[in-house]
Amino acid sequence: MKKILKFKHWQLFILIVLTAAWSSPSPLQEIIRFIGLITFLIWTYAIGIYGQEKLEYLKLPTLDTKLFKINIILFPILLIVSFLLSPEQTVENTQPEFNTQTILLMPITLYMFFAFFQTIVFSCKTLAIIELKRAVKFSDYLVNLILTLFLIIGVWILQPKITKLIAETENN
Repeated sequence: MKKILKFKHWQLFILIVLTAAWSSPSPLQEIIRFIGLITFLIWTYAIGIYGQEKLEYLKLPTLDTKLFKINIILFPILLIVSFLLSPEQTVENTQPEFNTQTILLMPITLYMFFAFFQTIVFSCKTLAIIELKRAVKFSDYLVNLILTLFLIIGVWILQPKITKLIAETENN
């Protein structure tokens, strides 16, 4: 898992961003995009978990990882469930249906948004604590959060920073 943190920014860009932009016939497109999403989640997980190890090494207070670990596992599972529950849109049926599937899909989708955002915030906060070597406020990790949310640009800035933090630990 630490290997993904040592990737070059262009390698991560190809694995995450270009797979999200992939265009091909239906089943292949979903599979490739899912691979990109899983790569992003593994990257986020590695930042969070490795970051907590780094915080322990620096003797800084660590964050609670329980919700982070639950959300990082639940997100892809809920994504698959929501994909399976979502109604098929056909040419004849363009009106959205409000049925049991839709009712189940609403809380799943809301929790997926929470889980996705929470995991990103956790990893950005962890990265900011490692950089600043102190407890951080929202304004301290806001730049990391924006760069992660706009990963098409952010990967070029964040990944070299992460790689540098790994090299510091291995040299000490």
